[in-house]
Amino acid sequence: MAFDERVHVAPVVTEPEPTPAQQLAAREPPSDGNLTREDRASAEVLMRHLFATSEHEIDGVEYHVAYALAERAIGGDIVDVYHFDNGNVAFSIADISGKGASAAIHAALVKYGLRCYASEGLSAERVIRSLDRTYIENNAFERTESFASVFLGILDRGRRAMSYASAGHEPVILWKPETGAEVLKPTAPLIGVFDDQHHLFKQRHVEIPPGTILVATTDGVTEARSPDGGFFGIDRLVASVTAAIHAAPSMESVVDRILYDVNRFCDCHLRDDIALLAARIL
Repeated sequence: MAFDERVHVAPVVTEPEPTPAQQLAAREPPSDGNLTREDRASAEVLMRHLFATSEHEIDGVEYHVAYALAERAIGGDIVDVYHFDNGNVAFSIADISGKGASAAIHAALVKYGLRCYASEGLSAERVIRSLDRTYIENNAFERTESFASVFLGILDRGRRAMSYASAGHEPVILWKPETGAEVLKPTAPLIGVFDDQHHLFKQRHVEIPPGTILVATTDGVTEARSPDGGFFGIDRLVASVTAAIHAAPSMESVVDRILYDVNRFCDCHLRDDIALLAARIL
């Protein structure tokens, strides 16, 4: 009997390389040796309970969120997407001052405070005013000094309009198919700073034609630094968003492109946590 000396090797099946957002979603809390047990515990709470996911389907809205954790103690960057019973949708993002457990506690206050006030039917302006009052009272009672930048957009899908209030939160972009990118300017001061100054809190209304895309980040993006000390800035963010939208249709691709551009700019050395949201209103 002839013996076949050829060796038959089974084909190797390789898994596709995970995207940057998938890698970040699977990432454990920072393992920096300087982190205390409290820091790691707060990171665990934020990542497992406060960070929004992209798992909840909402009719007429495609969205994706991602987080990039800096190597220092975790801060209080949060994103939330909330679908009301009446069909409206709230998009929010916040950056709380401080690090560790204190930031995690205040992040929870902001996230669920926004949900509660918005669920009562308050306008975006009144939601932010009410949150500011709660935040200031909480600071006084607990003898803490905390503040936050907060963006809240309430989408009325029936009217194809969004009302928003931005308490000192700048890196928010609205991209429309016909007119391109617009940076949504703050309409109010930071939360937790000005007592009895509610006349400073305003809101704006913007039209939302089909295909409009909302991109919101925390300042870990715009304040990312290159090796020579330069900032990524809002102009680079707008360019990154625009290029991503033209290159690929999915919101996950938009988030991935921003993360890629920021990491390339700062040589993968993030100084601050990053939270990202990209949402297309169909």
